[in-house]
Amino acid sequence: MSILKDIKIWLTDILCISNYDRKVERKFWKMRRLYEKGGYINRKRALRLENKLQEKYQLKISRRAKIGENFQIRHPMGIRIGPTAEIGDNCRVYPFFVAMAAVKNDRELIKNHIRRHPKIGNDCMLCSKATVIGPVTIGDDVIIGACAIVTKDVPSHSVVKGLNQIRPKRPEEIPDKYKQANEKI
Repeated sequence: MSILKDIKIWLTDILCISNYDRKVERKFWKMRRLYEKGGYINRKRALRLENKLQEKYQLKISRRAKIGENFQIRHPMGIRIGPTAEIGDNCRVYPFFVAMAAVKNDRELIKNHIRRHPKIGNDCMLCSKATVIGPVTIGDDVIIGACAIVTKDVPSHSVVKGLNQIRPKRPEEIPDKYKQANEKI
């Protein structure tokens, strides 16, 4: 029994996933489920959980943001994702990532339901202190490096660093599932 426990601890250390991270992720997904259920009471509970996450963990992910499956929050602290943001499946977010609108509270955009926040594709890695501003579209399998600022659209299979410095990934850096999809086309 102790060997299994040691292996679990060792894997947890390798993957850099602490119990603290898991606890925050559970609270986040509970908030999302309550909001998606609908109804007055569930929405109020979701709002209360959202405020609790913001107060305690500085985690401001809007309950209205569209977030795909297997969304991972690594070391949750200072993450900000706005209400009209869309994030695809299998994305990882690291501390102090920001995905916000360029214009705050523009009544015409809000009234006409125009997207003001970023749309992020599947299998993206959003590193520490990266900032994505405005209604930009980020493709699949993109890495946004630490302290990067993105204000332009980013094509799939690329790496972003600095201020909009975009470079395509080398063929050996692209995962096999995307290589097979490109060969069929």
